[in-house]
Amino acid sequence: MNATSWQVSEDVVWAGEDTVRLYHVGTGEFRSLNPTGSAIWCLLAGGASAAQIAGELTRKLAGGNPAALSMITDDVGLFLSELAAQQIVVAAGDGDSHG
Repeated sequence: MNATSWQVSEDVVWAGEDTVRLYHVGTGEFRSLNPTGSAIWCLLAGGASAAQIAGELTRKLAGGNPAALSMITDDVGLFLSELAAQQIVVAAGDGDSHG
């Protein structure tokens, strides 16, 4: 997984918890996240690193199963990379977060 630390882009306004809704001010695009994406988002917005997010999801969704950690870590990294490609999240230090 990419070791980059991510944060919410300063151009993104969001609301929700179980279903997070995002609005990118710069592009005018709206997006709703599914429950897993919403869980990742809320943890990220709360300051958790990708590794911390993967650990928490592994605990919640897989009972802490170490075999699942690798797959969840990869999935979290892919999800955050996709959000970065859409400028929804940015590398830490590249913009302030809003929530």
